[in-house]
Amino acid sequence: MKILKILLVMALMVALPMTIAFDGKVANADDLNINDVKAQKEEVIAKIPKTYEEAVKIVPIKNRFLMWTRDLRHIMWGTYGKGYFRGVDNLEKKAWGIYGKHIFAGFYDGHFFYGFYSNGRWRAYGLFGLRSSYGNYVTFPAIIPTLTAEAITE
Repeated sequence: MKILKILLVMALMVALPMTIAFDGKVANADDLNINDVKAQKEEVIAKIPKTYEEAVKIVPIKNRFLMWTRDLRHIMWGTYGKGYFRGVDNLEKKAWGIYGKHIFAGFYDGHFFYGFYSNGRWRAYGLFGLRSSYGNYVTFPAIIPTLTAEAITE
């Protein structure tokens, strides 16, 4: 039943208009380089919010993403903006971090991970508790406020 719900959410989200990719112009992660992330792990970790709750306060923007591994065992959805992201996966584990210039780094269930993304594809090291993983992603524009009905009084 849980997988059916996830597939339904995926189908609905894919039907929405998509943006091409993360903007990549970010103050917090502009100096990231995939070759240096491993060597400068402590400096990268210092830029990442310490907890998911801290990330929630930093990422009020409602740009959304959906990412999944090629085998569909791991699916994550969340929000991103201004160089930060946060998400939850199908195992109800939380992830948060920073991104920029096609590089992302963060914590998944409290464990450090990093990777790169481009043109709807990503590869990561340490994400989902795996040594390495890869898959696809889509992004969605900010949520449009919904209209609410108001009572008519005469």
